[in-house]
Amino acid sequence: MTKQLSTISLISVAVIVMLLLGNNFFAQSTTNKQVTIFEQDSVITDSLYKPEELGMSSTTLAKIDSIVNNAIANRAFPGCQVYVMKNGKAVYDKCFGTYTYESKQAVTANTLYDLASLSKTTGTLFAIMKLYDKGKLKLTDKASAYLTFLRGTDKENITIKDLLFHETGLPGSMFFYKALLEKNNTPSFLETDTLHTVRLNSSTMKYKAGWTSKYKTIEYQAQVGDSFYMHNKFHDMAMQKIANTKIGPKTYLYSCVNFILLKEVAEAISGMSMDALLDREFYGPMKLQNMAYLPLRMHKKEDVAPTIKKDFLRNGKLQGFVHDPDAAFLGGISGNAGLFATSRDVASMYQMLLNDGEFNGKRYLSAETCKLFTTTTSASGRRGLGFDKPTPASQSTSPCSALAPQATFGHTGYTGTCCWVDPVNKLVYVFLSNRTYPDDAVNKLARMSIRPKIQEVIYKSIEH
Repeated sequence: MTKQLSTISLISVAVIVMLLLGNNFFAQSTTNKQVTIFEQDSVITDSLYKPEELGMSSTTLAKIDSIVNNAIANRAFPGCQVYVMKNGKAVYDKCFGTYTYESKQAVTANTLYDLASLSKTTGTLFAIMKLYDKGKLKLTDKASAYLTFLRGTDKENITIKDLLFHETGLPGSMFFYKALLEKNNTPSFLETDTLHTVRLNSSTMKYKAGWTSKYKTIEYQAQVGDSFYMHNKFHDMAMQKIANTKIGPKTYLYSCVNFILLKEVAEAISGMSMDALLDREFYGPMKLQNMAYLPLRMHKKEDVAPTIKKDFLRNGKLQGFVHDPDAAFLGGISGNAGLFATSRDVASMYQMLLNDGEFNGKRYLSAETCKLFTTTTSASGRRGLGFDKPTPASQSTSPCSALAPQATFGHTGYTGTCCWVDPVNKLVYVFLSNRTYPDDAVNKLARMSIRPKIQEVIYKSIEH
């Protein structure tokens, strides 16, 4: 009898531990080595709804698991979060994998990811929408009305709408860091290869004297990386470089520079830093505690998934510092990138848009502003007001599944992120990963079409 009671006690303890952990651990073999995959069930299980209650098939949604597990086994990314909402209710909330291929630290619902260009619509665009909602700016306003460094240049007549549509004639990126490199110290690939498919050990790079410091001082406030601070005058130099750059035809060209300028506009109008504006108007009152620029100000480094093993400019692992070089050298709070978040917090921002500006009983934007920004498209139809759109006419290059309706809006991010909102089917889909780790040279996430494949499963799960 004593032996039986002991056995029952051991089994009970094991069951309790399994319930507390909520993890299913299993391994899959790859060609060269064993890759361990950690699948963590949703921590807040009582917030999940049965898909069938919302007209969706849980059996079909479960196919997302195999897509993600196969991607991890093929080293498309070491870990990720996938979050799906239907009619404002979460129907899928899972975390997969680990921080890195070498690490045993499992991704959790509280792991923050570098959103990369998803920051454009999750951060900068919301700041612009709020200022528009308050009557502080018009879409027809010239950016130069707020940014004096654009006056008297060929950019003087660029409007807020031009910036949002990416129809300014500005180049895709500026690579501000080039101005800091000593002469004859700029490798040829930096001049020609915007994807950085060749890596350089930055210990061989020399920055011009007076621009960088290993220590934070009154003159060096912006932290670019570990023991790497930028001189305060860099920001003005970067803005002047934009002012001096000749623009091309004002046709569609996706450009990080457009959103860098939109951030400057938001700060000029509000009189405060954009991160503070967003915290005050959205993130704070919405209780989004896992959404932040410069996340290491309030989170531990181990709370953030690393983005790259050895950054070519900062010569070390990036964890908690924005991956994008322009955003990094601008101090980590930039219009094009810099925001870190969890999938749940990202979903909350976009669900608020689906709710016509309301979230948990509080209004953050007017319904009219939400409708304007989420339904207006450029004359070419390629872009919304800041938002990306599906391109059904060119499905091979479309960021969305072919099943996504044209009304869908959202954005993707270079580090392996996306959020898509479907107002027709009342869907919010978030995917966050660090596909850039250990090296961003090969984009298997894109090659394997992981994000659109997951989105396709979501649509196929809807029972008609």
